[in-house]
Amino acid sequence: MKDELFNYQLSDDTVIFTDTLKKDSPCIYKKPRNHESLFFVTKGELLYEKAEKTDVVREGQVGYIERGSVDKSGTFSCDEVSYIAVNFCFDRKNATPKKTLPFETVCSEGITYNYEKQFKQALNCFLSKAPGNIAICNGIMLQIIGQLYNEHKIEDADFLKMKRIEKAIDCIKKNYCNPYFKISDLATVMYMSEKHFRRIFLDVYKKTPYLFLQEFRINKAEILLLNTKKSISDIALQCGFSDVYSFSHSFKKHNEVSPREYRNMF
Repeated sequence: MKDELFNYQLSDDTVIFTDTLKKDSPCIYKKPRNHESLFFVTKGELLYEKAEKTDVVREGQVGYIERGSVDKSGTFSCDEVSYIAVNFCFDRKNATPKKTLPFETVCSEGITYNYEKQFKQALNCFLSKAPGNIAICNGIMLQIIGQLYNEHKIEDADFLKMKRIEKAIDCIKKNYCNPYFKISDLATVMYMSEKHFRRIFLDVYKKTPYLFLQEFRINKAEILLLNTKKSISDIALQCGFSDVYSFSHSFKKHNEVSPREYRNMF
Protein backbone atom coordinates (compact mmCIF):
# COMPACT_ATOMS: atom_id res chain seq x y z
CA MET A 1 0.00 0.00 0.00
CA LYS A 2 1.50 3.29 -1.10
CA ASP A 3 1.18 6.70 0.51
CA GLU A 4 -1.59 7.75 -1.91
CA LEU A 5 -3.81 6.06 0.66
CA PHE A 6 -4.24 9.46 2.27
CA ASN A 7 -5.61 11.06 -0.89
CA TYR A 8 -8.91 9.39 0.04
CA GLN A 9 -11.68 11.24 1.85
CA LEU A 10 -14.22 9.70 4.19
CA SER A 11 -17.83 9.78 3.02
CA ASP A 12 -20.38 11.93 4.82
CA ASP A 13 -22.36 8.91 6.08
CA THR A 14 -19.86 7.82 8.72
CA VAL A 15 -21.59 6.11 11.67
CA ILE A 16 -20.08 5.79 15.16
CA PHE A 17 -21.69 3.66 17.85
CA THR A 18 -21.00 1.52 20.89
CA ASP A 19 -22.24 -2.05 21.32
CA THR A 20 -21.95 -5.09 23.58
CA LEU A 21 -22.03 -8.70 22.39
CA LYS A 22 -23.18 -11.41 24.78
CA LYS A 23 -21.65 -14.88 24.92
CA ASP A 24 -24.48 -16.58 23.00
CA SER A 25 -25.45 -13.64 20.76
CA PRO A 26 -22.77 -13.05 18.09
CA CYS A 27 -23.01 -10.46 15.32
CA ILE A 28 -23.27 -12.25 11.95
CA TYR A 29 -22.99 -10.66 8.49
CA LYS A 30 -24.38 -13.12 5.93
CA LYS A 31 -24.17 -10.55 3.12
CA PRO A 32 -21.00 -8.62 2.19
CA ARG A 33 -20.53 -5.48 4.29
CA ASN A 34 -21.06 -2.24 2.35
CA HIS A 35 -18.63 -0.38 4.63
CA GLU A 36 -15.26 -0.66 6.31
CA SER A 37 -15.00 -0.65 10.09
CA LEU A 38 -12.51 0.26 12.78
CA PHE A 39 -13.36 -0.66 16.35
CA PHE A 40 -11.79 -0.24 19.79
CA VAL A 41 -12.45 -2.96 22.37
CA THR A 42 -13.32 -1.31 25.69
CA LYS A 43 -14.04 -4.49 27.67
CA GLY A 44 -13.41 -8.20 27.20
CA GLU A 45 -12.05 -9.98 24.13
CA LEU A 46 -13.66 -10.13 20.68
CA LEU A 47 -13.42 -13.20 18.45
CA TYR A 48 -13.56 -12.29 14.74
CA GLU A 49 -14.19 -15.08 12.23
CA LYS A 50 -13.95 -14.79 8.45
CA ALA A 51 -13.42 -17.45 5.79
CA GLU A 52 -12.31 -20.04 8.36
CA LYS A 53 -9.74 -17.63 9.80
CA THR A 54 -10.09 -16.39 13.38
CA ASP A 55 -8.50 -13.47 15.21
CA VAL A 56 -8.83 -12.29 18.81
CA VAL A 57 -8.97 -8.54 19.45
CA ARG A 58 -8.29 -7.86 23.11
CA GLU A 59 -9.28 -5.01 25.41
CA GLY A 60 -7.37 -1.85 24.47
CA GLN A 61 -6.69 -3.00 20.90
CA VAL A 62 -8.02 -1.63 17.61
CA GLY A 63 -9.53 -3.96 15.01
CA TYR A 64 -10.16 -3.45 11.28
CA ILE A 65 -12.82 -5.03 9.06
CA GLU A 66 -12.64 -4.49 5.32
CA ARG A 67 -15.55 -3.72 3.02
CA GLY A 68 -17.16 -6.76 1.40
CA SER A 69 -16.51 -9.04 4.38
CA VAL A 70 -18.89 -11.86 5.27
CA ASP A 71 -18.05 -12.54 8.88
CA LYS A 72 -19.00 -13.25 12.48
CA SER A 73 -18.03 -11.43 15.68
CA GLY A 74 -18.55 -12.71 19.21
CA THR A 75 -17.01 -13.12 22.63
CA PHE A 76 -13.78 -14.95 23.40
CA SER A 77 -13.14 -16.41 26.87
CA CYS A 78 -15.61 -13.95 28.45
CA ASP A 79 -19.34 -13.49 28.95
CA GLU A 80 -19.53 -10.22 27.01
CA VAL A 81 -17.37 -7.90 24.95
CA SER A 82 -17.94 -4.15 24.46
CA TYR A 83 -16.51 -1.88 21.80
CA ILE A 84 -16.78 1.46 20.02
CA ALA A 85 -17.07 1.05 16.26
CA VAL A 86 -16.87 3.35 13.26
CA ASN A 87 -18.47 2.34 9.96
CA PHE A 88 -17.14 4.36 7.03
CA CYS A 89 -16.37 4.17 3.35
CA PHE A 90 -13.71 5.82 1.21
CA ASP A 91 -15.30 5.06 -2.13
CA ARG A 92 -19.05 4.48 -1.85
CA LYS A 93 -19.53 4.90 -5.63
CA ASN A 94 -17.35 1.89 -6.38
CA ALA A 95 -19.71 -1.09 -6.49
CA THR A 96 -16.79 -3.53 -6.35
CA PRO A 97 -15.40 -3.58 -2.80
CA LYS A 98 -11.66 -3.25 -2.52
CA LYS A 99 -9.32 -3.16 0.42
CA THR A 100 -8.24 0.45 0.87
CA LEU A 101 -6.31 0.12 4.15
CA PRO A 102 -3.27 -2.13 4.62
CA PHE A 103 -4.28 -3.42 8.07
CA GLU A 104 -4.81 -6.89 9.45
CA THR A 105 -7.75 -7.59 11.78
CA VAL A 106 -5.68 -6.59 14.83
CA CYS A 107 -4.08 -3.35 13.71
CA SER A 108 -2.64 -1.81 16.90
CA GLU A 109 0.53 -3.26 18.38
CA GLY A 110 2.13 -0.07 19.66
CA ILE A 111 0.92 2.72 21.96
CA THR A 112 -2.80 1.98 22.23
CA TYR A 113 -3.74 4.24 25.14
CA ASN A 114 -4.28 7.23 22.84
CA TYR A 115 -6.85 5.38 20.74
CA GLU A 116 -9.30 5.05 23.63
CA LYS A 117 -9.50 8.81 24.05
CA GLN A 118 -9.84 9.39 20.30
CA PHE A 119 -12.60 6.81 19.81
CA LYS A 120 -14.55 8.21 22.77
CA GLN A 121 -14.10 11.78 21.55
CA ALA A 122 -15.41 10.76 18.13
CA LEU A 123 -18.37 8.95 19.71
CA ASN A 124 -19.28 11.90 21.95
CA CYS A 125 -19.04 14.29 19.00
CA PHE A 126 -21.17 12.03 16.79
CA LEU A 127 -23.89 11.70 19.44
CA SER A 128 -23.93 15.46 20.05
CA LYS A 129 -25.63 16.08 16.67
CA ALA A 130 -23.88 19.46 16.63
CA PRO A 131 -23.37 21.28 13.29
CA GLY A 132 -20.22 20.00 11.66
CA ASN A 133 -20.03 16.93 13.89
CA ILE A 134 -19.51 14.55 10.96
CA ALA A 135 -16.58 16.63 9.67
CA ILE A 136 -15.03 16.65 13.15
CA CYS A 137 -15.59 12.89 13.57
CA ASN A 138 -14.03 12.22 10.17
CA GLY A 139 -11.03 14.33 11.18
CA ILE A 140 -10.54 12.27 14.34
CA MET A 141 -10.87 9.03 12.36
CA LEU A 142 -8.28 10.16 9.80
CA GLN A 143 -5.91 10.86 12.72
CA ILE A 144 -6.49 7.32 14.00
CA ILE A 145 -5.96 5.83 10.53
CA GLY A 146 -2.75 7.84 10.15
CA GLN A 147 -1.41 6.57 13.49
CA LEU A 148 -2.32 3.00 12.61
CA TYR A 149 -0.63 3.43 9.23
CA ASN A 150 2.56 4.63 10.97
CA GLU A 151 2.48 1.52 13.15
CA HIS A 152 2.00 -0.62 10.07
CA LYS A 153 5.11 0.90 8.45
CA ILE A 154 7.35 0.52 11.49
CA GLU A 155 10.71 -1.05 10.73
CA ASP A 156 11.22 -4.70 11.71
CA ALA A 157 14.04 -3.87 14.14
CA ASP A 158 11.87 -1.41 16.05
CA PHE A 159 8.96 -3.83 16.02
CA LEU A 160 11.11 -6.52 17.65
CA LYS A 161 12.20 -4.05 20.32
CA MET A 162 8.58 -3.08 20.85
CA LYS A 163 7.56 -6.71 21.34
CA ARG A 164 10.48 -7.17 23.71
CA ILE A 165 9.16 -4.56 26.15
CA GLU A 166 5.48 -5.29 25.59
CA LYS A 167 5.28 -6.75 29.09
CA ALA A 168 6.29 -3.35 30.50
CA ILE A 169 3.38 -1.66 28.73
CA ASP A 170 0.99 -4.26 30.17
CA CYS A 171 2.47 -3.55 33.59
CA ILE A 172 1.80 0.19 33.18
CA LYS A 173 -1.80 -0.50 32.20
CA LYS A 174 -2.34 -2.55 35.35
CA ASN A 175 -0.47 -0.31 37.81
CA TYR A 176 -0.79 3.29 36.59
CA CYS A 177 -3.38 4.00 39.31
CA ASN A 178 -0.79 3.27 42.03
CA PRO A 179 0.96 6.58 42.98
CA TYR A 180 3.92 4.60 44.37
CA PHE A 181 4.56 2.78 41.10
CA LYS A 182 8.10 3.48 39.84
CA ILE A 183 10.03 3.05 36.62
CA SER A 184 12.48 0.85 38.49
CA ASP A 185 9.56 -1.55 39.03
CA LEU A 186 9.21 -1.87 35.25
CA ALA A 187 12.90 -2.64 34.83
CA THR A 188 12.56 -5.35 37.47
CA VAL A 189 9.61 -6.90 35.65
CA MET A 190 11.67 -6.93 32.46
CA TYR A 191 14.73 -8.44 34.20
CA MET A 192 16.83 -5.53 32.95
CA SER A 193 18.98 -2.90 34.56
CA GLU A 194 17.10 0.38 34.83
CA LYS A 195 19.60 2.09 32.54
CA HIS A 196 19.28 -0.58 29.83
CA PHE A 197 15.47 -0.57 30.08
CA ARG A 198 15.27 3.22 29.78
CA ARG A 199 17.51 3.14 26.68
CA ILE A 200 15.41 0.50 24.87
CA PHE A 201 12.17 2.21 25.83
CA LEU A 202 13.41 5.55 24.50
CA ASP A 203 14.53 3.91 21.24
CA VAL A 204 11.08 2.42 20.66
CA TYR A 205 8.67 5.07 21.91
CA LYS A 206 10.83 8.20 21.48
CA LYS A 207 10.03 9.23 25.04
CA THR A 208 11.18 8.21 28.50
CA PRO A 209 9.26 5.58 30.49
CA TYR A 210 8.38 8.27 33.06
CA LEU A 211 6.88 10.57 30.40
CA PHE A 212 4.98 7.62 28.90
CA LEU A 213 3.54 6.78 32.35
CA GLN A 214 2.53 10.40 32.97
CA GLU A 215 0.89 10.71 29.56
CA PHE A 216 -0.94 7.42 30.16
CA ARG A 217 -2.30 8.76 33.46
CA ILE A 218 -3.28 12.09 31.89
CA ASN A 219 -5.04 10.28 29.04
CA LYS A 220 -7.08 8.22 31.51
CA ALA A 221 -7.92 11.41 33.38
CA GLU A 222 -9.09 13.10 30.16
CA ILE A 223 -11.45 10.20 29.49
CA LEU A 224 -12.90 10.42 33.02
CA LEU A 225 -13.29 14.19 32.76
CA LEU A 226 -15.21 13.86 29.50
CA ASN A 227 -17.33 10.82 30.34
CA THR A 228 -18.06 10.98 34.09
CA LYS A 229 -19.19 13.48 36.72
CA LYS A 230 -16.46 12.45 39.17
CA SER A 231 -14.75 15.24 41.08
CA ILE A 232 -11.32 16.35 39.94
CA SER A 233 -9.76 15.19 43.21
CA ASP A 234 -11.31 11.71 42.80
CA ILE A 235 -10.03 11.51 39.22
CA ALA A 236 -6.55 12.57 40.37
CA LEU A 237 -6.39 9.73 42.90
CA GLN A 238 -7.94 7.19 40.52
CA CYS A 239 -5.29 7.97 37.88
CA GLY A 240 -2.30 7.52 40.17
CA PHE A 241 -1.52 11.09 41.26
CA SER A 242 -0.63 11.59 44.91
CA ASP A 243 -2.80 14.71 45.24
CA VAL A 244 -4.96 17.08 43.22
CA TYR A 245 -2.20 19.73 43.05
CA SER A 246 0.33 17.46 41.33
CA PHE A 247 -2.43 16.24 39.01
CA SER A 248 -3.50 19.77 38.04
CA HIS A 249 0.11 20.82 37.50
CA SER A 250 0.87 17.82 35.24
CA PHE A 251 -2.44 18.15 33.40
CA LYS A 252 -1.94 21.84 32.61
CA LYS A 253 1.64 21.19 31.51
CA HIS A 254 0.37 18.54 29.10
CA ASN A 255 -2.79 20.27 27.81
CA GLU A 256 -2.11 23.95 28.51
CA VAL A 257 -5.46 24.15 30.34
CA SER A 258 -6.55 23.04 33.81
CA PRO A 259 -8.67 19.87 34.30
CA ARG A 260 -11.73 22.04 35.01
CA GLU A 261 -11.19 24.13 31.88
CA TYR A 262 -10.68 20.95 29.82
CA ARG A 263 -13.99 19.52 31.05
CA ASN A 264 -15.83 22.77 30.28
CA MET A 265 -14.30 23.04 26.80
CA PHE A 266 -15.91 19.77 25.71
